[in-house]
Amino acid sequence: MSLIVQKFGGSSVADEDKMRHVAQRIVETRRAGHQVVAVVSAMGKTTNNLLNMARDLAKDPSRRELDMLLACGERISMSLLSMAIQELGEDCISLTGPQSGIRTTDNHFNARITDVKAGRVERELERGRIVVVAGYQGMNSRGEVTTLGRGGSDTTAVAVAAGVNADRCEIYSDVDGVYTADPRIVETARPMPEISYVEMTELAHHGASVLNPRAVEYAWRRDVEVRARCTFNDAPGTIIHEREAGDEAKVLGVACHKELIWVSLRGKDRVAGLGDKVLKAIEKNDIFVDDTGDDGERRDMLIATEDIANLDIFADGLRDQFDDRISVSTDLGSVSAVGLHTGEDPDILRKAEAALERAGVGVRISFTREHSLTCLVEAAQVGDAMRALHAVFLDDAKQAREVA
Repeated sequence: MSLIVQKFGGSSVADEDKMRHVAQRIVETRRAGHQVVAVVSAMGKTTNNLLNMARDLAKDPSRRELDMLLACGERISMSLLSMAIQELGEDCISLTGPQSGIRTTDNHFNARITDVKAGRVERELERGRIVVVAGYQGMNSRGEVTTLGRGGSDTTAVAVAAGVNADRCEIYSDVDGVYTADPRIVETARPMPEISYVEMTELAHHGASVLNPRAVEYAWRRDVEVRARCTFNDAPGTIIHEREAGDEAKVLGVACHKELIWVSLRGKDRVAGLGDKVLKAIEKNDIFVDDTGDDGERRDMLIATEDIANLDIFADGLRDQFDDRISVSTDLGSVSAVGLHTGEDPDILRKAEAALERAGVGVRISFTREHSLTCLVEAAQVGDAMRALHAVFLDDAKQAREVA
C-alpha cells in the first residue's frame, strides 16, 4: 500500500460543490488501495478577505494577531472537507498544523518549517483513517501559532510528505500542471510533462504561482517527488524531480511578479556604506529579496510583496529608516526568462531586450543569474513583457520541440 499526500488549493475548495468533488477524489484514491493525507488551503478568497478586514480595523496589524486570524481559514476548510469525506463513508480526521507536528521558526506571518514531528499523523493512518491537515500553519518554539506566507500550504504538503515518507506528493490546483508561462496571460503557454527541481525553483522564485518556492526547495532537499495536477480533470500534470540536463542554454519558461518593491542605491559611498544594512533590514522578517549585488557604483534589490502585510507601510518604513539615501519604488513588476544556463548566454539577454523594445516595453534594469535573466518593467506592462518573451523564446517551433 503506497502513501500519497494530496494538497488542494483554495480554488479547488472554493465552494461546497468543489469541496464535494475534492472529497470524492480523495476517497477514490483511498479506495484504489492507497493511504492518503490531504492538505488543504483556505476556501477561495478567504485569506484575502480576512486580511482586508484586519487592515480595515488596524493600519498596521500585529503580525501575531494576523497569524491567529489567518490560520482560521485553513481550519474551516479542513473541518468541512473531513465532514464531506465522512459523508462518503470513509473514516477521516482533521488536524491543525500544530496537531500535525509542523514546527516553525518564530517569525509571524512568514515563518519557515524547521521540523515535522509526524507521529500523530502516522498513528491516524495506522488506524485506517484519511488524515486532512490544515495547510499554511504551524507552531513556533514559544507555542504560538504561525503562518507560512503565501503558498504556504504547498510547503506544508511537501514537509508532511517528507515527514511520513510518502511515495509522492500531489499538488492540485485549477491548471493542468506547470506551464511555460501563466496561461491566463499568455494564450500560447503550454504545460510541461516534467521539470527539474532547480528549474522549478527558479520559476517559482521569479513569480510562477503554481508552486511555492520554499516547497520546491524543501522537496529538493528531501528528494520528494512532486506532481502538479489539475483538480478537475485527469491530465497527468507535471512531475517535479531530479533529472539529467544538458549544457545547452535555453529558455524553459517565463515568469513574472506583477507587483514588486524596487530598492535602489546609487553612488560608491551609499553602496558601500548602506547596501548590507538595507538588505538586513529587509530580510529580518524572512522576506525574499533578489539582490543584484554590489558593483561598486550601484545596487538594486527586488522584493516580492506576497508576504508583506501592508505594502505602503513597509515601503515608508524603509524610506524613514534610510532617509533619502535610497530610492524605493512600488509601481513596478518584473518578467524573467528561466532555463538552465540561461543567464550565462549573452545572446539570450540581447534577444530578450530586443523583443521587449519591439513590444514597446521600457526596461528599468536587467540582470542575470546562472539560470535566469530578469527585466524590471512598469507594472502595467508586465503582461506585454510576458507575451513578448514567450513569443521570442517559446513560440519558436525549434525550441518548442526541444522543450517538449
